[in-house]
Amino acid sequence: MEKAFLITFLVATSMVYNQALAQEEEISLSPEQYADVPAALAYDHELLHKMTIQRIRFLEDCTNKLSPKCGMEMTEGLVNDKPVSGECCEDILKIGIDCHQGLMTFVFSTYELKDVAYEILPRSKKIWNHCVQTTAARIGAPIAFET
Repeated sequence: MEKAFLITFLVATSMVYNQALAQEEEISLSPEQYADVPAALAYDHELLHKMTIQRIRFLEDCTNKLSPKCGMEMTEGLVNDKPVSGECCEDILKIGIDCHQGLMTFVFSTYELKDVAYEILPRSKKIWNHCVQTTAARIGAPIAFET
């Protein structure tokens, strides 16, 4: 069950990322771009297969704590290199740095996104640090910057 949930999460995240990137670059996604779906599914299935059930449950719990609205906003922030709203910052800080880093590492290890991880992962740190700087004191969270 957990693996099925995470596969669905991966596919949805990849599609949102690709759609946001397409909008940014003003291009349309063609069916050929999804020609590698079997390869992507096999790659992502193997990625999940190598994870422990505890790790999968941890990441599933993390995704359940993050609102869908904030997940979309964070994806758009990552793609466009922009900060997220204060409300989304609260969500991000409340899930904690371990969840944030775990989800980012996991999502950007997937077939569709692994090739842009070098560019996007620093942006996830930037979003985290922005949230710490602008929101942590207001919500009373003793949270450190990500280095």
